Amino acid sequence: IGLVNGEEVPILFGSKLTGKVGRFDVGIMDVKTRDSDVAPGRNFVVGRVKANFWKQSYVGALFTGGDPAGISSNRLGGVDLKLFTSNFRGKNLGLTVFGSKTDTSGLRGKDGACGAEVTYPNDFIDVGYRYRVQGENYNPALGFVSRRGVRFSELRTNFRPRPKFWGIRQMNYQFNYTSFYNLTFRAVESRKIFTAPLNWRFHGGEHLEYNWQPTFERLFVPFEIHRGVMIPAGSYWFHRHRLEFNSAQNKPVMFDMTYWFGSFYTGFSHELRTAVSLRKNRHLTTSVEVQQYVVRLKEGDFDTRLALLKFDYSFTPFLALSNFIQYDTDSHNLGLQSRLRWIIKPGNEMFLVVNRAWQQNTLDRFEALRTNFRAKLNYTFRF
Repeated sequence: IGLVNGEEVPILFGSKLTGKVGRFDVGIMDVKTRDSDVAPGRNFVVGRVKANFWKQSYVGALFTGGDPAGISSNRLGGVDLKLFTSNFRGKNLGLTVFGSKTDTSGLRGKDGACGAEVTYPNDFIDVGYRYRVQGENYNPALGFVSRRGVRFSELRTNFRPRPKFWGIRQMNYQFNYTSFYNLTFRAVESRKIFTAPLNWRFHGGEHLEYNWQPTFERLFVPFEIHRGVMIPAGSYWFHRHRLEFNSAQNKPVMFDMTYWFGSFYTGFSHELRTAVSLRKNRHLTTSVEVQQYVVRLKEGDFDTRLALLKFDYSFTPFLALSNFIQYDTDSHNLGLQSRLRWIIKPGNEMFLVVNRAWQQNTLDRFEALRTNFRAKLNYTFRF
């Protein structure tokens, strides 16, 4: 089953081939879908090759073909280069550059993307800088792009000492700056500063963090943030705060809490996430999570709640059942996913997945919406 604009599309046939030939990593995937109410049947292909050199570097190429929506023809080609060493004066240092271009019928020009990233990822000091330009018509139909027609830059800095007091394993003082410049309107679209003046992890596994996040957003057109709540076009500065606590993850009972609060567009909002996990033994793990969003704006108020339940059971190290249930008060949809994974032997495994959805009606009763069954087999050939 594939997805097109959130709708499921039946797959008629699919195959994937991955392998290593000398210093080359090669991967090819081909999928054929049949006609449906969402889109006509199409053939899709993805190819990836990497030539490895030195110890941790490579040069690669990528190709995709096909449009899941069936509206137009679409192709993408790209190349990338990664240079990385762990011997820069005994530290890690990396450089990555890429460029890609799409070809979509009906779109001409401004269909490329390119970027670079420099990283210095080390335990005591971890810094990096990313820069990326994505054209207005850049359209990776078989991939994903967060925003088109933007120039993106990000600076990331982490200072992580390891003190010897109060049972602290490591501190992490963060400062990140992110900016999106809109190439169509020729103006800054958003800016975000993320700081962590308090981010401690203890020897027992507990984690405590406080963040302050000033945010700038420019809306070029009105934005409907919720049904019936429309934020006018304009420029907005607001400040968000976060408190987070995670208990040790190696205990029978685990607790996590995250609380966002502060100004938000023309008003303020609160976001609270709490989760409790129980590990009964080496076979059973279960968790309950509740997320609540309270938003108060000049244009209108709304609340949303999301509840999640996970229930996992391992019969043996090679046979496991995972269950995931989710309900939210916005769509009033109840969803269940059950997945059985059987590792026949390392490299060969089978998956059986059942998805079922119910919709809450006006009488507060749940009506069956859809049921899907899927099977997947992975088999590794070694030669």
